[in-house]
Amino acid sequence: MDDRSLFTMLTMVKGIGAWSVHMFMIFSLHRPDVLPVGDLGVRKGVQVLYGLDDIPRPSQMEQLCESWRPYRSVGAWYMWRLAESRGTPTMASMGSGTRVPITGGGEGTGGGTLPQQQAQLIDPIQMLPNLG
Repeated sequence: MDDRSLFTMLTMVKGIGAWSVHMFMIFSLHRPDVLPVGDLGVRKGVQVLYGLDDIPRPSQMEQLCESWRPYRSVGAWYMWRLAESRGTPTMASMGSGTRVPITGGGEGTGGGTLPQQQAQLIDPIQMLPNLG
């Protein structure tokens, strides 16, 4: 099923929204060109990457990330990592039981309440189907 049809069918189910469909398409179906425009971690990463004053609106994300085609899923992965590296609390469910911990609690963060956990790094190339 193409992305648009899948999106339409899944969002008809009560409780499944755009974010859930995007995460399903990225982490379960391994679609290489999905941009989760409503994901706050991705939006914060784009803000840092492009030096924007404000977090971009979902409607701006398509324009800002157009050059990432046809690998916007990989771009989203890097935006989550970029937001994390800047100390922005994010929680990205990576599917298959792999977790990326909430950042914070380290020296100088002012938090100090979250235990330090080591992130399981995921190779973005492994997210893509076998390219040959």
